[in-house]
Amino acid sequence: MIEERALVLESIFDETDFSHKMARVKVQRTNACESCSLKSGCGQSALTKLSSNQCLELDVENNLGANPGDEVLIAIPESGLMSASLRVYFIPLILMVLGAVVGGVIDPLDESWTMILSVVGLIVGFAWARFSSQKQAFDTNFLPKITRVTLQSSTISMSDPT
Repeated sequence: MIEERALVLESIFDETDFSHKMARVKVQRTNACESCSLKSGCGQSALTKLSSNQCLELDVENNLGANPGDEVLIAIPESGLMSASLRVYFIPLILMVLGAVVGGVIDPLDESWTMILSVVGLIVGFAWARFSSQKQAFDTNFLPKITRVTLQSSTISMSDPT
């Protein structure tokens, strides 16, 4: 399981199924560059700094009864993340290479077939990834869940300066 800290913003109840509890959480995006000693001279670190201050809001399954203001750990199964990564990155790349190979076979002397069919393969790969992702949008392997409440909002004390 891949875990990330989040803050519960609100509890969401399904009007049709009261046993299905959801919560909207806010996740601060982090990246692997935070712990790397080479981050000061790395181009990838510079690119991730552009979007690292953004927060992401998600609706997650709330079987633990977390309340608004609670700090929680949310998790997604690694198998779901790996299959989604293969679908989004690897399949379009394979179809692009396959299109380039077919284009080279059609006319080895003219590169226009290679370019056209590689772009067509890439577009078909992205379209396939989009449609297959929509079909699996409610699959439990891809949905994050609250795994633990790390800090309850009732334990947070606010001191009044007056």
